[in-house]
Amino acid sequence: MRSVLRIGLVVCFAAAFAACEQPPEEEIKAAEGALSKAKAAEADVYAEEIFRSAANTLQDAKDKTEKGEYKEARAAAIEAEERANQSVSQAETNKAKTRDDAQAIIDSTSPGLAEAREALSAAPRGKGADEDLDQLDADLGEAEASLNSAKGSLENGMFKDALAQAQAAEGKLGGVQDAVTTAKQKIEDWKEENKAWYLR
Repeated sequence: MRSVLRIGLVVCFAAAFAACEQPPEEEIKAAEGALSKAKAAEADVYAEEIFRSAANTLQDAKDKTEKGEYKEARAAAIEAEERANQSVSQAETNKAKTRDDAQAIIDSTSPGLAEAREALSAAPRGKGADEDLDQLDADLGEAEASLNSAKGSLENGMFKDALAQAQAAEGKLGGVQDAVTTAKQKIEDWKEENKAWYLR
């Protein structure tokens, strides 16, 4: 009787050990599903670092599975799933912030572009600053194009692109505003140099 019991215990332990040594297929499948959901939530765009970490950890789990390191592979797969889920939450936060930042720059830059365009249109020609004014007109056109692209990207939900385009417009506007001041000074200098002697 004891012999039978002993054999039964040995069989049970062997079965339990074998179960623990099975490839972590379910865990890997769960991690793959979590990564797919994360990509659909654009975590690869708005939470790049943690998304990449999740993908690398999943690959590590697969590599360990091929080597028969099932315990380590299972742990890696579980960690990959957790990181993928975290990337979704992080992406939602970063996406909202990127959208708000882009909108804020668009709102602050639009009036400045309009004012710069008005100032440029009012600047007199033939006063020693024509080349500068032509360059400013081109730069302002680029800034306006970038701002329009930012607005379009924002409407289409491409918030990261919208932010980059809005920042480009903002930077170009700053250069134009500084250059407009310089061009105006050149015009004033030209007027002073060409003023009739009796008006000096």
